Amino acid sequence: MPLLIGFLLLYWGLLAVAVHRVFVPWIAGPTGQKLGRLEAEVPAQIGLAFGLLISFIAIPVWDQHNHAEEVARAEAASYRDMFETIETSAEPGTEPLIPALRKAVGFLVATEWPQMARLQSPRIAAPPLRELRSAIHSLPEGGLRHELDDLFRQAAASRETRLRIAASRPPPARWSIVGVLGILTLLGVGLIHAESYRARRIALAMVAIGITCCFVILLAYTRPYLGQFAIQPIDLIVLSEEGAGADAIDGIASLPGAISIPR
Repeated sequence: MPLLIGFLLLYWGLLAVAVHRVFVPWIAGPTGQKLGRLEAEVPAQIGLAFGLLISFIAIPVWDQHNHAEEVARAEAASYRDMFETIETSAEPGTEPLIPALRKAVGFLVATEWPQMARLQSPRIAAPPLRELRSAIHSLPEGGLRHELDDLFRQAAASRETRLRIAASRPPPARWSIVGVLGILTLLGVGLIHAESYRARRIALAMVAIGITCCFVILLAYTRPYLGQFAIQPIDLIVLSEEGAGADAIDGIASLPGAISIPR
C-alpha cells in the first residue's frame, strides 16, 4: 500500500506539474491572459463527470469485495459443518472421511489460496477435493451421505464463485476513461487559475492529491485477493488448526503469506 500510494502520488503530481509549467502557459500564455477568462462551470462539469464515474466504479468494486468475503466464510462454514457432522455420526464407514476432509482443507489453505492473487483462469486442479467427494460417495445410501453431499456442493459452489472473482479483471477501458477525465480535471483547474501563479499551484496540488486518493481506494479493493486488504482464509486456517495435528499446523503457518493465528 505505501508503494501504491507513492506511485500514484508521484504520477498525478508529475501531471499536475506538467499542467502548471507547460500546458497552461502554452494555452493561456505566460501571464495567463492569452486565452481570456475561462468560466468555472467548464472544469466543474468535467470534475462532476469524473466524480460520478468514480462513484459508479467504486460501488461494484466494494460489492465484489464484500461478496468475496461472504463466499469465503460460506465455504469455511460448509467444511466446518462437515467436520461436525462426521464427528457426531455413529454410522460405520466414516473413518476415511476425516483424513480426506483435513487434506482438502489443507490444500485450500496451503496450495490454492496463495494462487488467488494472480489467478488467470477460474480453474485449479484439486485432487484432494475429488478424493473427498469420492469418500463421501463411497458411503452407503442414507441421511449422512445426503447431508455431506449437500454440504460439499455448497462448499464447491462457494469455491467456484471465489475462483471466478479472483480471475476477473477490470476492463482497461474503464481505467483509461477515468484517467483521461482526471487529466482534463487538472487542466481545467489550471486554466481557471491561469492568471495567478500561486493560486494555480495550490489548486493543482489539492486536485492531484484528491485524484490520488480516489485511485488508491479503487485499486486497493479492485482485486479482493491481492494487496494489503486482501481477503485471507482465516476461517479455513482456524479449521485446519482445530482439525489437524501440530505438524500440519506448522506446515501451514510456514507458507508464504499465511496468517499466523495464536493457539
